Amino acid sequence: MESLNKEQLQKLADFHGINCVSIFIPTHRYGKEVNAGQDAILLKNHYQKIKNQLSQKGMPDNEVEKYIKPIRELIDNKNFWHHQKNGLAVFLGDDFFQYYQLPYSGEAFSLLSTSFHLDQLLPWFNRQDMFYIMGLSLKKVRLLLANEYEVKELDIEGLIPEDIDAVLSYYDFEHEQQSPSQWKGGSSSPTYPSQKREKGYDEVYMEEYFRYINERLDKALVKQDLPVILAAVDYLHPIYKKTNKNLNLFETGIKANPDEMRPEELFQKGLELIRAHLDKHKFEQMDQYRALAGTGKSSHDIREIAPAAIDGRIDTLFVAKGAHQWGTINMEDHTVQLHDEPQDNDQCLVNKSAVQTVLNGGQAYFVEKESLPEESAEARMAAVFRW
Repeated sequence: MESLNKEQLQKLADFHGINCVSIFIPTHRYGKEVNAGQDAILLKNHYQKIKNQLSQKGMPDNEVEKYIKPIRELIDNKNFWHHQKNGLAVFLGDDFFQYYQLPYSGEAFSLLSTSFHLDQLLPWFNRQDMFYIMGLSLKKVRLLLANEYEVKELDIEGLIPEDIDAVLSYYDFEHEQQSPSQWKGGSSSPTYPSQKREKGYDEVYMEEYFRYINERLDKALVKQDLPVILAAVDYLHPIYKKTNKNLNLFETGIKANPDEMRPEELFQKGLELIRAHLDKHKFEQMDQYRALAGTGKSSHDIREIAPAAIDGRIDTLFVAKGAHQWGTINMEDHTVQLHDEPQDNDQCLVNKSAVQTVLNGGQAYFVEKESLPEESAEARMAAVFRW
């Protein structure tokens, strides 16, 4: 299994052959479904379907068995089924086999075609739904990167001091190197003595600790524009907000002690807070689609959408979940031929449009048919064009 990125998506999109196999199934991380082997059985059902289709195309039985052997081996790997996420995507072609464990559950689907069907991979690339969670206490700092489907705790050891005492000890050392005349305001004592109050720390010491953390984190965050959800006990939230200058701190935070919380617990609490924010861009683009109706800058016609996706002209594409449209695109004049049933050399133009939109830096949202911003009954997609 490889980590899915745009290079891998491009590789899959570029692959063509006589018998390209695409299989998607929902899977389970734990529970009775895992113990009963339900996920393996579901993959086996799709394996059998593809096996029959290859036989119907005239491939000898011994060649069929050899061709789809990698999928059979996956089905028989009992240990594999005890380490799943929420979905599984499997791709098989001539001298090619790859699978991806997905952090979200999709539609059970399989297809034998001349190219891979990739639409259920695309939610992975939704840039709009990423955010950070920062777990903050006086003893520990944690940083997690999340999207709508999963969370990963980042390794910041060595970047952030262990606790507040480590920072205050540093300031003690600095002030010990100064003469009294160098202390702030010419006072007879350092500005930041680290003596603790009997029941905790003065607020000024906590502010200094948080400023130091912010300086370090500001340099560490690769995706600096992403929102940061603060997870800390109640009284630390206003103190931290006073010191924050650079981080894109989300307006509401998680009020709890994050030190002993599992990443999944922080993720669920953070997702509840930020859900409306994550959907904001999607709803804005839906309104934009409606506002552009009749201007030529939006369309629900697949004959316009498919060539525009290939040319990189689509900013945002809304796709009805489970929608398919078979046909071909003439790459010379960009004319599109549509068919009710797949014919030789056909591909799903809904899938093609969505994949090309993402590869060209656009955004593809998969929504229920009734949620498409286009009310036309035959609409499978709705696109907002860049130009």
